[in-house]
Amino acid sequence: MENEFLLKMLKNSFLQYGRDLDIDPLSKDDSLQLIKKITNEKDKDTEWYEVVEDVVYSYLTNQE
Repeated sequence: MENEFLLKMLKNSFLQYGRDLDIDPLSKDDSLQLIKKITNEKDKDTEWYEVVEDVVYSYLTNQE
């Protein structure tokens, strides 16, 4: 359930940068790595959307 929620958030975040994951999907490995990174970086003081935005930005700018 949580993964579905995070995948939806990832999809929306990528849309802000002009990438539609329905047309140009991430590889399964990339999706799993991004979800793992999001769940690892999330703590009680941050909101999900903040972590998702940071992870997607880092992914798109190759700052990983």
